[in-house]
Amino acid sequence: MSIRMIAFDLDYTILKTGGTLSEKTASVLKKAREKGILLVPATGRDICEMGDLMEALLPRYVVTVNGSVVRDVQQNKILYKQVPPQDALLEKIQLAQTMGLYTEVYCDGVYTDSYSYENMEALGMIPDQIPMFKATRTVVSDLCATIREKGAGEKLHIIFKDVKDKQNRQEPFLHHPDFAYTAAFVNNLELSDKTVHKATGLAALAEKLGIDKSEVMALGDGANDATMLSWAGLGVAMENAVPEAKKAADVLTLSNDEDGAALAIEKYCFL
Repeated sequence: MSIRMIAFDLDYTILKTGGTLSEKTASVLKKAREKGILLVPATGRDICEMGDLMEALLPRYVVTVNGSVVRDVQQNKILYKQVPPQDALLEKIQLAQTMGLYTEVYCDGVYTDSYSYENMEALGMIPDQIPMFKATRTVVSDLCATIREKGAGEKLHIIFKDVKDKQNRQEPFLHHPDFAYTAAFVNNLELSDKTVHKATGLAALAEKLGIDKSEVMALGDGANDATMLSWAGLGVAMENAVPEAKKAADVLTLSNDEDGAALAIEKYCFL
């Protein structure tokens, strides 16, 4: 069966290290779009973090916040949204802040506190991600009060200083029945509603559009990509992917810095 939809992660998948889109990958994605293949970013990011990429990719639909929110960009309409119980989310926000961790919450935008914003690198943020984070975060004086007022927090994102710090201090956040857990990097942790992952968002979109999962190609590198790599008819993991993503994929391609996503699209979609 031919590929009708290509779902792809952004960071370290279609984007090179540093967050740029290569000419090669941009050209291949443009060719796929011209062939009538639907291009769907499936990312842990909020749409506010996609910036110039929206102009470069021209997606009609986006799956954001690890599958919590699916948007029709053209109609500026939310097609699907799932948030965790807010009391449980607020409890974990407060815990993260008390522990001195980098703490931010996705809630139709991304909100953080001044301590996290001013100490990103010291708290474990990957350096090449800092410019984008700095440009897209809204700093508030009381994070819990802000999310409580909005009443629709989608995801809690916390960052540990390094892998060892995560191993030593993540336990209080785990095993809660209301949350699904994933990570985009080796030292972060993301808490969403227990029913949410990238595959649920993609499945909701595919059903709405009448696209069978066998007609979907998914590309990713992180642990938060594993569900969509397993769900899609063709799951492609990058060479730089974490073991969980590679295990879930059907095939491997070259790394993000070697235009691996573009090469896979050419190989499997341009027959």
